[in-house]
Amino acid sequence: MSGLVPPKAGCDLTYINMGLRFPEQIFGQYFFITTTFQKWRKYGDFEGLYEAMASSLMYCSKKYKAQITGYVFMPNHIHLILHIDGKILSSFMRDFKKFISQKVAKDVGIKDSSIWMPRYDRVVIHTEKTMRTKLQYIHTNPVKANLASESLSWKWSSAIDYLTFKKGIIPIFKDWI
Repeated sequence: MSGLVPPKAGCDLTYINMGLRFPEQIFGQYFFITTTFQKWRKYGDFEGLYEAMASSLMYCSKKYKAQITGYVFMPNHIHLILHIDGKILSSFMRDFKKFISQKVAKDVGIKDSSIWMPRYDRVVIHTEKTMRTKLQYIHTNPVKANLASESLSWKWSSAIDYLTFKKGIIPIFKDWI
């Protein structure tokens, strides 16, 4: 599988970067990320928010030379799979969330001062099997949540890019295949 790199064998990650909360992140290139709206509120129901999130993700991808491998926007959280230098992942997420919180939230009618939970979860993806499992998970998420009857019916997902020859809203990086 091109692009996926396993961690270095025998490497004690605790001494790599004592200041990094997740030191294994510096070896990562592909990350499965989940970030959630404050108190699991359904801010995704606000008209225009998903469009703004898609635009912000594309902007941050260019700024940080990241590639979006998969995504799904849910009413109260989002999942992403990013191909990015792990050393700058936190900056990518900071800028993405900050833009949505400070600029977009007010424009779509969200009055809360903070719309995101403070942190985000990330899992380093090292194998093709894990990549396929995470993609399947995010593509079936809207179906399991009764937001769509099938994965292809949910507009705010990369499912269409993987299950058809069509392109979705956000350009998808599929060179790992």
